[in-house]
Amino acid sequence: MITVRPTDRLFFAVIPDEKTVEAICSERRKLCEKTGLTGADVLPEHLHVTLWHVGDDIVPPTSGEIDALIQRACDVEAPPFQICFRRAKSLGRGALVLYGGKGSADLEAISIGLRNVLVRPDAEKKPPSVPHMTLLRSETILPPRAIKPIAWTAREIVLVHSLLGKGIHRHVGRLPLRGRQLSLPGFDF
Repeated sequence: MITVRPTDRLFFAVIPDEKTVEAICSERRKLCEKTGLTGADVLPEHLHVTLWHVGDDIVPPTSGEIDALIQRACDVEAPPFQICFRRAKSLGRGALVLYGGKGSADLEAISIGLRNVLVRPDAEKKPPSVPHMTLLRSETILPPRAIKPIAWTAREIVLVHSLLGKGIHRHVGRLPLRGRQLSLPGFDF
């Protein structure tokens, strides 16, 4: 039996600006120097916070599929907001991540909003993951620790097409953040 692995992934994300990417890479370097942590760095141009994983497939998405996703995601309204990560730790499978701090509730609210407009009403609606940014993959586990805060203002949501195993991320759609504060009944952050 031949196992066919997905080659293409789509996800919505928040992408840090260039100045913030420099600060993130600097903090990653300092963490590695202080702790002896080694591993495969996430490329600077791939640094992001995943808001919603749309799915994986064995074929690239069509322009019609991308347009439909963007159109549905337009129903999620939120103003620009500040993100400020204040902690680092290792997650399962050795992913060193930034997490915690200002903007986490906004990230979760947008993630839930995307889930609500992208997932069929009768489908099981899994909870969003805790907002984080993966910096590198390592076999060494780093316990939670405080870091110098890294902050930026999220001004848009980006639909990313990742070519799995090839190290390529394509930004195939952008949604500016504007409008009212997103509020979701029944969710208390």
